[in-house]
Amino acid sequence: MTAAALSILILASTAAVPAPRWNPKAPENGQALPSFSYATLEPVLAAIGARHQRAGAPGKPQLLVSFANNRKAVLTLSACDAQGAACKGLSIQSYWTKIANSPAARTTDAIASFNQRYAFAKAYIADDGRPALQRYLTADYGFIRGNLAVNLLVFSRQADQFATQVLRPLETAAR
Repeated sequence: MTAAALSILILASTAAVPAPRWNPKAPENGQALPSFSYATLEPVLAAIGARHQRAGAPGKPQLLVSFANNRKAVLTLSACDAQGAACKGLSIQSYWTKIANSPAARTTDAIASFNQRYAFAKAYIADDGRPALQRYLTADYGFIRGNLAVNLLVFSRQADQFATQVLRPLETAAR
């Protein structure tokens, strides 16, 4: 079997498997996670139906995530030990392509309006001109597993709202 055929077979078999439904009443949701790491994040991502891939360098872990609603994010761990096995900070960020069909002032106003309506995560224009959404969490004294799941789920919903309520209208208005 060729590598291409094997890849198609793997994709087809994983596409047929429905994403698990997160159970907010699961007993493990009350578990205190001592810090953020691959070991503490990956089971939560799996529980909420998010696909993920490890990235980053040793001591600077990252996860590339695709949530169940197909919104993508980069989870960057910070304030880590040398191995990246115990991190106190977690940045959840989504980026989109630069808005080409809207004046900069209109884009800035739309993002400011979004930030006034939704306080959970911050929308902004990144240094490279791309719209972005970010949420930052700390685990200086640990983090409850269920709260992490809810933060990730709410972020994925807010990323969807940002894309559909702010970015899509900006792109289509000038066409």
